[in-house]
Amino acid sequence: MCKNFGNKWLRWALINLVLVALYGTLMRYKIAFNFPYLEQKNLLHAHSHFAFAGWISHVLYTGLAIIIGSVISEQKIKKYNLLILANLLCAFGMLISFTMLGYKAISIVFSTSSIVVAILFCISFIKDAKSMSSTHPSKCWAITGLLLNILSSAGPFFLAYMLMSKNINSQSYLGSVYYYLHFQYSGWFFFGAMAIAASMLPATILLKKYFWGFTITVIPTLFLSLLWAKLPGWLYVVTVSAAIVQLITWVMLLIKTIPVVKNLQPGYPKWINVFFYAAAFALTLKFLLQAISVVPSLSQLVFGIRSIVIAYLHLILLGVYSLFIIGYAFAKGSLKISKFACIAAFIFLCGVFLNELLLGIQGFAAFFYIPVSHINEMLFAIAVMLLLGSVLLASSQIKRKLD
Repeated sequence: MCKNFGNKWLRWALINLVLVALYGTLMRYKIAFNFPYLEQKNLLHAHSHFAFAGWISHVLYTGLAIIIGSVISEQKIKKYNLLILANLLCAFGMLISFTMLGYKAISIVFSTSSIVVAILFCISFIKDAKSMSSTHPSKCWAITGLLLNILSSAGPFFLAYMLMSKNINSQSYLGSVYYYLHFQYSGWFFFGAMAIAASMLPATILLKKYFWGFTITVIPTLFLSLLWAKLPGWLYVVTVSAAIVQLITWVMLLIKTIPVVKNLQPGYPKWINVFFYAAAFALTLKFLLQAISVVPSLSQLVFGIRSIVIAYLHLILLGVYSLFIIGYAFAKGSLKISKFACIAAFIFLCGVFLNELLLGIQGFAAFFYIPVSHINEMLFAIAVMLLLGSVLLASSQIKRKLD
């Protein structure tokens, strides 16, 4: 039952990926061409909330449910099925309400409900995790990730308060956004993905010994995105140290892990490992860019250029987690492996690479106030490529019979 349960939700995730890509394409079209219908800001809120809840979090919840499902009864697994369904309902509620209305009462209700689901999932998992061995490779990563997911909710709550009260301070607004993004990207998403990765790797690779290096630095690295707030000297030193510790810990983990992984004989085609390697490379860039951003003047300049911020966020959302998820779903056998599916997945992978390349060129050119001809049209074409890849990937699974 646990296998079938996971397969169902991982295949459903592909539909959500198509919707995420569709909204990204629509926003790029509105920038490049004239499309007066639907407000861009509303589309952005719908796109980001659904990408987080309906795509990344949906898969992480499913992956963690599969992990805990191996040590609990089938009866208990049913509650995770309900929680994942509840999260999906909240995600689609946010997608529709943010698209049509923006930040209004109904969209805040759905957003708040998704936080309630996160709390219930966390409580259920921690309770059931007592059945897991203390040495289980995923246990510490999963629990920490779920707790950080709840911690991140303070950002949207404060943001909603400011919007509803119409008492908006620009620094508080930015601070709330960056707070939420940090504890999602570097907290919940990272630790959740590491929990899933730990469950897939051989027992000889002890990811747990790297756990504390990331855990003790997850809060201090929040201030990397707040350097513009003129931090006190001691806090700046702590932030710089945390960024360096994370980079060193990640490099050490790669040095230990990659040789072992290369010698493995997985029960799936080796082309799937390309997605894991690409995700690891993107994550390496993320930690490296974090370390470089400790220079306050550079940080202020970078966060002032929208295309660079977007490139960084998509590097993590698409380059790290989306590629990891696609590789994970294939490796678990939840997605049918075929030539058609392989081509579709690599179209999406190429779209991710080209999207980062063009955003990087746009951001670099902005440093020197150099306009890039037809950049918006090119970014729209890449968005279409990502949409095509996701549609083809979802289509490749249609003929598969439900398990």
